[in-house]
Amino acid sequence: MRRVAPLLAFVLLLALSACTSEPEDTGRSTLTVFLDNDVTATTKGTVEQRLRSMPSVADVALESREQAYETLKESLKDNPDLLADLRPEILPESFRATVTDASIAEAVELVMAGVDGVDDVALRTAQVDPLPERIGVIVRLKSTVTDEQRATVEKAVRELPHAESVEFEERDAAYERLRRQSRGKGDLATQLGPQMTLASVRFQVPLEPTGPGLAGLMKLDGVDVVRLVPVAMV
Repeated sequence: MRRVAPLLAFVLLLALSACTSEPEDTGRSTLTVFLDNDVTATTKGTVEQRLRSMPSVADVALESREQAYETLKESLKDNPDLLADLRPEILPESFRATVTDASIAEAVELVMAGVDGVDDVALRTAQVDPLPERIGVIVRLKSTVTDEQRATVEKAVRELPHAESVEFEERDAAYERLRRQSRGKGDLATQLGPQMTLASVRFQVPLEPTGPGLAGLMKLDGVDVVRLVPVAMV
């Protein structure tokens, strides 16, 4: 199941390139909480309650497997090869929500990923109108990443067309930053643990059809996940 969430996140990139309005960066992000296949009704309710209790989280809604599949069909109508192996029964149920505060969206994502009944959590820039001119990209590295793998990832990022403000963040630095940003936001800071964070490469790119280049980062050794987020988060 854990390879479904990154695919769904990148599907949104394909749909985020047709804006003709004056761009604006609102800092709002969409959080998708994918549920375990065998999640019970009780656990599902607990996950929803936990999500609704998170600071700056709004518009919480449950998406069924069938609804997720219909969304994918529309988003992938020009990419039938990606849709070929997907069926409603293999897609997870999920909760979708909006995080209105870019400074704590990443902390909310990481905390929700550790809740019982949750298989994975995906964070991406929200589909707003007008869309922002640029997006942020977070390439999280596995805890087992080697120095050589990290160097390869950084090189690949810097070779991407129009990649700007490329920075590497160590795991401990990520934890300290997120904990600092979460202070005064309910009990979010106390829910965040150092084991939840990973080292990452963070940068900005224009909001253009750059999906193939970004998607290629997911295939590199040492990469755990790639997130497409508001620029304010990087």
